[in-house]
Amino acid sequence: MIAAHAWPRQDDGELLVDGRPSVLFVVVAGVALGLVTARAAQPSAPVDARREQRIRLLVRAAILLVIGLLLWMLPSGIAIILDYYGVLFVLALPLLFAARWLLAIVSLALLVAAPLARDALVAAGVPGESPLEPVVDYLFTGYYPAVLWLPLVGLGLLATRSGLDRARTRAMLVGGGATAALGGYGAAALLPSVSAEAHSGTTAELVGSGGLAFAIIGLLLVVLDPGTPSPWRRVALAPLTAIGRVALTVYVGQVVVIAAFAALGPAGRFTSPVGETLTVVLVVAGILFGLACSALGRRGPLEALLSSAAAAAGRAALPPAPPTVRD
Repeated sequence: MIAAHAWPRQDDGELLVDGRPSVLFVVVAGVALGLVTARAAQPSAPVDARREQRIRLLVRAAILLVIGLLLWMLPSGIAIILDYYGVLFVLALPLLFAARWLLAIVSLALLVAAPLARDALVAAGVPGESPLEPVVDYLFTGYYPAVLWLPLVGLGLLATRSGLDRARTRAMLVGGGATAALGGYGAAALLPSVSAEAHSGTTAELVGSGGLAFAIIGLLLVVLDPGTPSPWRRVALAPLTAIGRVALTVYVGQVVVIAAFAALGPAGRFTSPVGETLTVVLVVAGILFGLACSALGRRGPLEALLSSAAAAAGRAALPPAPPTVRD
């Protein structure tokens, strides 16, 4: 992500890092939603537990929407993803506790139907200049169209519900993801009418970049398996895990920094050696910040804000506990 924003470009061509980080974010979001709602998803879980999780997700969505809109006001040149993320989380509410078979059917159907619906809207000139334009942008035609990316969230949920600790699930993530990546990008390479360019929102791009994201997650699950002792692997990957724990704070931080250097860029327009230097500095700073938070046993400030606000809203929405009756 940082490289996509800061690394110098020789021309207007696509870099390997273009588009794929954002798709990986969305897939990880689906996996994460499955993890945080795991208890409430159990058949024996009370109805109030599921209601609480839905409210927590709504609060997270609202906060991300606000942060995203504020970041759009900065002259960073970055297509901000956070407000689209908020809309995507709202759309994910009906899928949050769906059965695995339903997650699979809905996700696979949307992978095909959503790009076709987007193309039909564009061909029909919808919405044009109307009050509905922002809505259609967020859902279908924007940088990170929520309806087009919803199947990736659904498949991420499906992966978590299938048990990330199971060897079969991991094999499916790696093998199935790699096959999907080859299929999506291969179709684009062999068929002139098919595109898998970054942010094109085609089925080929969603399958190709989404498959790559699932394969990466599956590989990391194998490498970081706590049941397979390997201290050197954990040490080697400590920077990656550390920055992952503060991803939201790092995201917002790099937008602010790039906006401050907008006179030299902005994003996607930095020249050498400014772009390379900025990329390295932002990555190192993010890793060091993540390691510091891990050493202190703390979350990143924005992660803490998101979690505490969502938890408070979820608790407030629960019915009051019945009074204790003493004999």
